[in-house]
Amino acid sequence: MGEHIHITTAGENVHKAYPAAIRDLKDITHTYVFADLDLYNNQKSDDEGMKARKTAARAAVDQVKFISASLKIPCPLIYVSPPAFTSARDAVLKIRKEHPGAKFSFDLSAGSKDLSMALFAISVWLEGDAYYAFSERNGDGAPVKMAVPKISARDIWSNPNYMKILSLLDNTPGVKDLKPRVLPRSYIFTQLESFYVPVRKKGVKIASSTRTNLNTGKHALIPVLSQGTFSNILKIMVASDLIQEVPGPVNNRKEKYYSITPAGGLALQLAGIKP
Repeated sequence: MGEHIHITTAGENVHKAYPAAIRDLKDITHTYVFADLDLYNNQKSDDEGMKARKTAARAAVDQVKFISASLKIPCPLIYVSPPAFTSARDAVLKIRKEHPGAKFSFDLSAGSKDLSMALFAISVWLEGDAYYAFSERNGDGAPVKMAVPKISARDIWSNPNYMKILSLLDNTPGVKDLKPRVLPRSYIFTQLESFYVPVRKKGVKIASSTRTNLNTGKHALIPVLSQGTFSNILKIMVASDLIQEVPGPVNNRKEKYYSITPAGGLALQLAGIKP
């Protein structure tokens, strides 16, 4: 198993978000807490409320370090000075050089807006998963994976096979608070088989039977969707974070199951309103 670098931002509630990250991202090997330098420097202009928030944030970081130590996960504290993007970028590049090949995840729930925006931009370049805990009126404070594209929207929309699979896995239209559908590989294959549209022009197998166009009365050639081609489509969609493989029923461990991701859902929604 490779290394997994988890970068979180320092704030008053970071000690609450971190256990959730450890629970959901079970392969974290290193944690780095990025903190605005101002958080660890008391200013004469700080009022009592600001001093209390800084004290609470420092205590929360100490809690994160304690949790990491109990799990034997290294947890250095990285100070970020203005401008946040330059300082955070240099720190992440240093970590990247020290851990080549590691995958990255980012929790942007705490810290200043400048620091969170800087790390979000870096997460896109590193293809790292970014999370944010929405604790406002409509949120429960649980970290949510942000829909960061790992493939061009144009490439998604131009491939009808991607769009068909995303539509199959999407929520039922008009139904709120419904979890994404979880469908077996075999069912997705059956649904795509009759719809399959080859993207490449050469080397496409054609079925022995033909299909009649009801409008023109002409016979149409039917392309064959092989299991190898279907596996490659799923592989690309998983790597692009459009869909994800999920556990299936206990009594059917041989079958693979898939669901749509937030990025896949966003791509599907944008496709519906694209010019």
